[in-house]
Amino acid sequence: MINFNKQEFIQNLFTWFNNNKRDLPWRKTYTPYHVWISEMMLQQTQMERGVDYFNKWIKKYPNPTDVANATLQDILQSWEGLGYYSRARNIHKAAQIIRDNHQGIIPCDVNILQNLPGIGDYTLCAIMGIAFEKDFATIDANVERVFARLFNLTEKNLKKACFPLVNELLPKGSARIYNQALMELGALVCKKNPQCIQCPIINFCESKQLNLEQYRPIPKEKKAYIPILASFVIIQTPQKEIFIQQRATQKLWHNMWEFYGIDNIFIEPTKKLTHKEQEQIAKQTLIQELTKTLSIQEQEINFLEKPIHTTSTYTNHKLSAYFFLWNISEKQKEQIQHNLKGVFVKNTHEFAMASHHRKASLTLY
Repeated sequence: MINFNKQEFIQNLFTWFNNNKRDLPWRKTYTPYHVWISEMMLQQTQMERGVDYFNKWIKKYPNPTDVANATLQDILQSWEGLGYYSRARNIHKAAQIIRDNHQGIIPCDVNILQNLPGIGDYTLCAIMGIAFEKDFATIDANVERVFARLFNLTEKNLKKACFPLVNELLPKGSARIYNQALMELGALVCKKNPQCIQCPIINFCESKQLNLEQYRPIPKEKKAYIPILASFVIIQTPQKEIFIQQRATQKLWHNMWEFYGIDNIFIEPTKKLTHKEQEQIAKQTLIQELTKTLSIQEQEINFLEKPIHTTSTYTNHKLSAYFFLWNISEKQKEQIQHNLKGVFVKNTHEFAMASHHRKASLTLY
């Protein structure tokens, strides 16, 4: 049980929020659609970037029916750069269900919402609490951090430890401001390096009283990134047409467009390769793959000397990708298109691509 004055706590928190809340576009209307899209976008995305994508998205797709009527390629292209593309696919699928079964209106119904693709517990509570103002508490990483300090929590499963406390403090009928105030406090004040002097609820904070605010929450063990080496070829005709193919696998980047190549070149885990060694392995592996697939001699492949190199991280992987430019003759075009199962295009900007392929494509224009 919480043993401090809940009413005073809520009053201090709400007053601070009303005076300090950021001007975010979804706070202008609080429509269920706007709340849903914003919450989906802000997963694994910084606020400033999320706001920019949200504004562009809402301009292009003002309501769920517009999302449902768009092609998956349009949706993926609009999402490009946010990563974790399963979110975009789930939004598209969910919008089609909302269009077909609910007249394009997001229903205030827990049973329906929780069965929509991509809507987990957190997004469900955000829509119900923030959009529909029902008594649902949302717990994100910001809220976990606030409550870990507020109650000096040391449990490994912070969400589970926070759940009864967050719900006990939830004032009936005020879930919208309560949820946002806690998340805003975690984002602006109770950050990784806490700004306690600015905190409106400092007098209630157990960790502060014990001088432990810098040690809560207890840091999680960092997972080591798995290194991935990839190699691709940017095939270009004399007319500056670029060869791309659509990813068929159901795994990462499904339905996205990409340059031909190899996603994962096996490297002995114990080997520490220099950049030059990685480049050479990437080049030779790609040449071997092309000679085999196209039934040509190695001498027929003339990569430009310096490849494009990109690095990126996703989930628990660190990707080092090399892109080699190969200018082909008109005679080679038909054979490549037939054997590699793709298309030649004038402008890759019209096709949704994973970030490392997009970075490489930008060097062509």
